[in-house]
Amino acid sequence: MTDPLTPEDPQPLHQAGGDAVQAEMLVQRVLSWYEARLTEARTGNREPEQLAAWRSGRDQAADDLDQLEDADEDETVQIALAYAARYKELTQA
Repeated sequence: MTDPLTPEDPQPLHQAGGDAVQAEMLVQRVLSWYEARLTEARTGNREPEQLAAWRSGRDQAADDLDQLEDADEDETVQIALAYAARYKELTQA
């Protein structure tokens, strides 16, 4: 099993069959992060702007997950890199 792709990876990113799996895993992680925040927000008092941003992020991740089904190799790698960076940003905030 390979580690998830990160934006800092210097080597070629295409791995036979691995890119799509890693991309899906990364998008799922981000989607789960947003879902967890939205679930937590039901019990607390959150700013409407924050909730809207989380919903928008969740919806975009769901759309990108669907897009992966028809994405070519380059699109798959770009989605994976974008979600690796987004997950890092969300979890370090």
